[in-house]
Amino acid sequence: MPIKLWCKSKRSDRLYSLPHLLNRDAGGQPFENVLIIGAGSGNDVSAALAYGAKHVDAVEIDPAIYHLGRAEHANRPYQDPRVNVHIDDGRSFVRKTHQKYDLVIYALVDSLVLHSGYSSLRLESFLFTKDAFEDIAARLRPGGVFAVYNVFRQGWIVGRIERMSEEVFGTKSLVISLPYVASIRPADQGFGRMTLILSGANAPILAAIRQRFEQHQSFWVNNRLAVNASLNGFGPQPPAIAGLTASDWKRIAPSTIDTTAINQLPSDDWPFLYLREKMIPGLNLRSMALIAGLSLAMIYMFSPVRRVRPNWRMFFLGAGFMLLETKSVVHLALLFGSTWLVNSVVFFAILVMILASNLYVLALKPKKLWPYYVLLVASLAINIVVPMSKFLALPGWEEVTVSCAVVFAPIFFAGIVFGTLFRDSSQPDIDFGSNIAGAILGGLCESLSLVIGFNYLVAIAVVFYLLSAVPNRSAAALTTAA
Repeated sequence: MPIKLWCKSKRSDRLYSLPHLLNRDAGGQPFENVLIIGAGSGNDVSAALAYGAKHVDAVEIDPAIYHLGRAEHANRPYQDPRVNVHIDDGRSFVRKTHQKYDLVIYALVDSLVLHSGYSSLRLESFLFTKDAFEDIAARLRPGGVFAVYNVFRQGWIVGRIERMSEEVFGTKSLVISLPYVASIRPADQGFGRMTLILSGANAPILAAIRQRFEQHQSFWVNNRLAVNASLNGFGPQPPAIAGLTASDWKRIAPSTIDTTAINQLPSDDWPFLYLREKMIPGLNLRSMALIAGLSLAMIYMFSPVRRVRPNWRMFFLGAGFMLLETKSVVHLALLFGSTWLVNSVVFFAILVMILASNLYVLALKPKKLWPYYVLLVASLAINIVVPMSKFLALPGWEEVTVSCAVVFAPIFFAGIVFGTLFRDSSQPDIDFGSNIAGAILGGLCESLSLVIGFNYLVAIAVVFYLLSAVPNRSAAALTTAA
């Protein structure tokens, strides 16, 4: 979650309070039970408390940001007894909690960076999927409201979120842009523009807010938020208050959203909010071509034995393993959050599984590989059929144990196959080089997830492992024919 300090811009300050002001001035009761995902240093928590919340669950994935807000925020929101703080990934918390909320807020959940070199995901990717919105809907009380706000830099991103909300909640969202614009189209470039999206299934307060806008056309927010505490902001003109001018007020009004041609919605299998279509961008394609070209050049220039054929079994094992590594990072990010700590734990666990498989080969000295291929393909099939989101609701160590068993079992069986073949190798240098070359192919294939999603990426890994089961001559002939 991004660092959000109390010194944010006035536009951000207005957004912290805007859902509560619209609710109050449209005649709604205060949101009593509030969930804030991306609580940051406490601005949204402070606003919820100021407008009557009786209980706030504040979820923040970064403990350093929370401790900064607890120590330095002027209003001391985290010291309030009405606030429960959860250092957790937002998606994981929503699946585990049994609370029902009047208001759920996605508070500036935007990392601005990639979380891993092994995937094209950002920190918040699994929060902005249709599956995630369905999880939010399950946690709302009847008539509850879901609020999302951020600087969405493309009109089609706003349209995509509105479209997801409409499909999940069954009604169009209320979309407000600061500064005000009458309509948001897919081609719009909204750099620097804050957008608030309010959604809910049969939420009376959203209907009441729409009705007030139909009657008065505008809602007015003063640059000094304390001014709004004592007046109703709905009206065709800014309130006439001594000492204040028209420039002190900002107009709030709904924008119409053009969702034409916005059909591709993010899911847990394809969690790419910021990719407009299923495609591999030109930058990725150029990078893939550069890596492939350099790899082939290095093989040609530095291969010590030019006439020796590569070991195709080891080659395809390397390709399959790289896809397994990518899958492990991505799906455990869904369960435990997209942080460098999670990535480090995943890589450590992969190395442990490789060590365990090698110790298994040393101790039991397997002769036949087909039982391990069967177990490998079966465990990969489980990964394809059972979505990782199924494990989000499991408590504590059960979630860790079951999910890790499902994710890392294929690596263990693949390690046994690799270790056995390498043990019996008569040319270990060629075999190891073939495996590394295959890993490069697997890394290049990772970008296919942008088109086919992560489940089908595992299916490609199955194909690679099945090819690795073919004896070398047949595999070479198959490759030559292809």
